[in-house]
Amino acid sequence: MNKIRVAIADDHPFILLGVEHLLQRCPEIQVCFKSETIGQLLQLLVEVPVDVLVCDYEFEGDPYADGLNLLDRIRRVAPTLRVVFLSTHSSTHIISAALNAGAAGFVGKGPEGFVSLIAAIRAAKNKSVFLPDSIANKMLRATTRAAQGGSSLNLLSKNESTVVRMICDGMSIATIAERLNRSPKTVSNQKNAGMKKLGARNDVELVTIVREWSCS
Repeated sequence: MNKIRVAIADDHPFILLGVEHLLQRCPEIQVCFKSETIGQLLQLLVEVPVDVLVCDYEFEGDPYADGLNLLDRIRRVAPTLRVVFLSTHSSTHIISAALNAGAAGFVGKGPEGFVSLIAAIRAAKNKSVFLPDSIANKMLRATTRAAQGGSSLNLLSKNESTVVRMICDGMSIATIAERLNRSPKTVSNQKNAGMKKLGARNDVELVTIVREWSCS
């Protein structure tokens, strides 16, 4: 039996060990290498051929660490490699963008994700795309809501929506507070509430989500 050659990349050593331990229990999978940095990963991909890469979506300490940029960098050294992201991200916008960019799957860093990981690798090897049931259902609900004319932006209050859009225009908390005649703490709270409702973990994700919905 030809084994599925797999590489693992994550900047958290415990995640690397956990995933490696899980995959080594599957007789049809061969773990070829694991990496804690993007630089090391890209070098090893040149030297060691693999079929599927299980990779963290975001690496700390790398200025180009998001998954979309990483997919582009991987394609340059391993054009046919199938990539399954293992991530704490849950935003449907982030997941959708990754799949549209060519990711073979998106699995959460939780119990369901680890249970689904071997299935995700098998699907990737077979040129399919894999999502765990919880993520697939979440994506379906978002698609249905969009088809019905809804938007995640509608979840925001009027004040939250104003603050979020001003943040996306590049304004600071202090500037927004001055323009809206609100305290910086109030503006910060409204921003954080908006980010939570939209599933954004930082300003970059927030801008991406708002732009996607605004163009849809």
